[in-house]
Amino acid sequence: MTAADAYGELTPRRRTLVTFALLGCAFLAMLDGTVVGTALPRIVEQVGGRGSWYVWLVTAYLLTSSVSVPVYGRFSDLYGRRTLLLGGLSVFLAGSLACGLAGSIETLIVSRAVQGVGAGALLTLGMALIRDLYPPGRAQGLIRMQTMLATMMVLGMVGGPIVGGLLTDHAGWRWAFWLNLPIGLTAAAVLVLALPGHRPATAPSGRLDVAGILLLTAGLALVLTGLSLKGNATPAEPRSWTDPPIAGALLGGLALLALLVPVERRAAVPVLPLRLFRDRTYTALLSAGFFFQVAALPVGILLPLYFQRVRGESATVSGLLVLPLLIGMTLGNRLTAAAVLRSGHVRPVLLTGAGLLTAGTAAFFTLDAATPLALTCGWLLLVGLGTGPAMGGITIATQNCVPHADMGTATAGSALTKQIGGAFGLAFVQSLMSGHAAAAPTASATGSTVAWGGTVAGLLTLAALLFMRDLPIPTAGGQPATRRDPAGARPSPARGGPAV
Repeated sequence: MTAADAYGELTPRRRTLVTFALLGCAFLAMLDGTVVGTALPRIVEQVGGRGSWYVWLVTAYLLTSSVSVPVYGRFSDLYGRRTLLLGGLSVFLAGSLACGLAGSIETLIVSRAVQGVGAGALLTLGMALIRDLYPPGRAQGLIRMQTMLATMMVLGMVGGPIVGGLLTDHAGWRWAFWLNLPIGLTAAAVLVLALPGHRPATAPSGRLDVAGILLLTAGLALVLTGLSLKGNATPAEPRSWTDPPIAGALLGGLALLALLVPVERRAAVPVLPLRLFRDRTYTALLSAGFFFQVAALPVGILLPLYFQRVRGESATVSGLLVLPLLIGMTLGNRLTAAAVLRSGHVRPVLLTGAGLLTAGTAAFFTLDAATPLALTCGWLLLVGLGTGPAMGGITIATQNCVPHADMGTATAGSALTKQIGGAFGLAFVQSLMSGHAAAAPTASATGSTVAWGGTVAGLLTLAALLFMRDLPIPTAGGQPATRRDPAGARPSPARGGPAV
């Protein structure tokens, strides 16, 4: 079997079963990033912990799930994905069980960190395996699966608070973690029985890059800690970028990541192949994914507060009013998949999404307490339509701009930069809103924060996408689109490894 047809022996039934197991893994990873939010008050009431302990219940999961992503991605390219995914799923389920059994806040935080270590494998390797399952001859299936994956991500983001609230009120907060066990065990059984193991054709030669792994994980952990501390600051406990814990974590993390560069240049089998960054398209796509998240995140955070605290709506109505954003994200992702499949080109679709996102967030400059709800919902729909292309389109493009041997690393890089973008976006929101009382944010403060963040980040997204080369993608017929060379003499096929 070639890398492009590694799972050609799977029957359609087995392929479908494996696909849904992978989607279930991705869903669990997304769900547990948000499920704790609505359960936090009850958790603190029963196991104790206030102040910074309270915050670390969320931050511990974010940190470990993020820093483990590039390691999983690179190791999957070197040693195969199936075993790593099953190992990550086992760690995630062990952490979930421990969370449900925790009797103290300290134990719960450690268990959440363990959960995160496993979660880093679920989304990253799930996405990489879906791409392996649907190579160029199955382009239609891949686009469909990317759409379903994006839908799972939206459901995880939205469903987390809802599921957490329902379970906390009716079954106890511990079931927010124990619920993972039957879903995860079912997915594991399917993967063990139906997914064959495949190792790369060429085994890596050289020592394990221990120094690179340590520098990468420590540097990312410090950067994300600094961003999390800034993003979780409140008017009662304000923090500036120059506060020693924040500045120290950020500077220390950046210093470690700078030290990583010479280490990776000398490593025989680097955990972070620097050669990928010589490709301007790969670098541009990672940058675009980062800025997409920075632009979109303030909308999802601040608009529910605006509806509740400025317009006086209930929490339930507030959630319903944000639905246009989520509908737009799902619809935008589906339209992206259809457009890419029809045209065979991803760059114009991503540029369109970035333009819609920039225009939609800029509209919030005019937000006030009397803005018609229908108009506000229209803006939310526009932002969602603009964000949708980033959910699957960025990943599709990233996977297509590198050789197949680096596909797991590229997928992990795309996921990681989006996560860092989300953390930076949260810190950005906190900085702009720090001059306003959190209990009563004004309409103008909400609108200007959303608009400034979205407009600036959206324009940077457009700049990054203009820097990339267009990537011809296999169309519904399984043939890659063609593009003319710079001289316009004749069509040339897509560069890089096997396409989607």
